[in-house]
Amino acid sequence: MTLLVIALAAFFAASLTLFSGFGVGTLLLPVFAIFFPMQLAVAMTAMVHLANNLFKLALLGRHADFGVVLRFGIPAIIAAIGDATLLGMLSEADPLHVIA
Repeated sequence: MTLLVIALAAFFAASLTLFSGFGVGTLLLPVFAIFFPMQLAVAMTAMVHLANNLFKLALLGRHADFGVVLRFGIPAIIAAIGDATLLGMLSEADPLHVIA
């Protein structure tokens, strides 16, 4: 039953975001976090996100304006790599405040 809930949530989130272009992580991460540890939930959300993007590329990619794709895609890739690096560094840092 748990697997069915997770699969339906992933399908529902991916279906909704096909038209909006964003939001799969926002919708799916809380569902995964209920059933799995947070690090695994984030990794699973990333895998669904990648599969969803590849599906959209295969389905709609031929209609894309490649000038726009380059102007937005290249900075987005650079920012994603920088953000992932920063997140990796911050995850190893000590917390600024701990609630006792």
